[in-house]
Amino acid sequence: MKKTAGKRWGYKRILFSVLSIVIILTMFAAMIPAFAAGGLELSTDYPGIAVKPGDNLNIPIEISNTSGMGMNVNLELASLPENWEGYIQGGNFQVHTIYVKSGNDEASATVHLTVPKELSEGTYAAEVRASGDNGAQSNLKLTFEVNSKKAGAGSFTSEYPKQEGASGTSFSFSTTLINNGLTPKSYSLSSDAPAGWKVSFKPSSDTTSIAGIDLESGESKGITVSVDPPEDIAAGTYDISCSAVSADETLKTDLQVVITGTYGLQVTTPDGRLSFDAHANKTTDVTLNVVNTGNVDLENVSINSSAPSGWTVTYSNLENNVIESIPAGTTTEVIAHVQPGKDAITGDYIASFSASSTETKGSADFRVSVKTSTLWGIVAILIILATAGGLGYVFRKYGRR
Repeated sequence: MKKTAGKRWGYKRILFSVLSIVIILTMFAAMIPAFAAGGLELSTDYPGIAVKPGDNLNIPIEISNTSGMGMNVNLELASLPENWEGYIQGGNFQVHTIYVKSGNDEASATVHLTVPKELSEGTYAAEVRASGDNGAQSNLKLTFEVNSKKAGAGSFTSEYPKQEGASGTSFSFSTTLINNGLTPKSYSLSSDAPAGWKVSFKPSSDTTSIAGIDLESGESKGITVSVDPPEDIAAGTYDISCSAVSADETLKTDLQVVITGTYGLQVTTPDGRLSFDAHANKTTDVTLNVVNTGNVDLENVSINSSAPSGWTVTYSNLENNVIESIPAGTTTEVIAHVQPGKDAITGDYIASFSASSTETKGSADFRVSVKTSTLWGIVAILIILATAGGLGYVFRKYGRR
């Protein structure tokens, strides 16, 4: 029985020893890759990014060394997609070797890549390799996704792209230009507006007109777009397209101005004179100019007059004293026949003419000089002479008695 128990104990010791050796070997095997890596590691915060054709990329990388001693590390672009170009920058230099201290002080570098201008959608990969002078090595894989959304494209937007007002109104649009690219960009500013319109660009914090603006990577700036329509612009909707163009992208923002109707009527004459001569009980023709000074056509414009009692005013070329239509900015001639009353005496009178539509009206006061007829003047003179002669005869005949 004792021998059997001893054998069992011996087996247990052997099994325990074997298990201990296996555990030690396993731990040693786990330590081998770590030892082989030599404590060197490449890393970046952005190992996968979206790009678009023609982009210039600047990707920061970090090199850490936990080997216990500083070392020189060779850096290289181990692989690049076809037709891509790139190099590694350290400080202000293009580098292939960088010294990395041991410990928590990581060394930094920047991988510069140029994406071809012609590129299909898909995922592309590049690899950066770091090799220490102690044999340590680390590889960093970078992936790039190209899609139709054009990640990284800038933007040119307006919070309120549609405004309205009457003709003669100046419009002001607040816009924002953003450079979402990875490099600084210079943008030239321009507009595509209807003929006769004036468009200018000003920084939101300034009153100086500009033709271009520089933006750092990721920077945004407010731009005020001032729009002045022509004074005689007709009512309607007008589109103004504004562009910000850099070396590798064209950004647009579409603005819209709605010109509302302005209404106005003016009554005048071809030569601008607001006076004429007339004779009692005789008709005098007066040419009136009825002007639509607004930017909207006017319909059913009524012509009316106000004259002294006993006078008559008629219009020969109007039906029911109504002008059917006066297009915006045009003039319609109206012939007024003015006849002072038969009892009108010589002197100055006021006659008013007005034009009115549903939307607006206008009027003008005319000074009318009424003159006595020459025939009646002669008759009056003869009566005076006859009266004087009669009085003279009476005095001569009876004056001595």
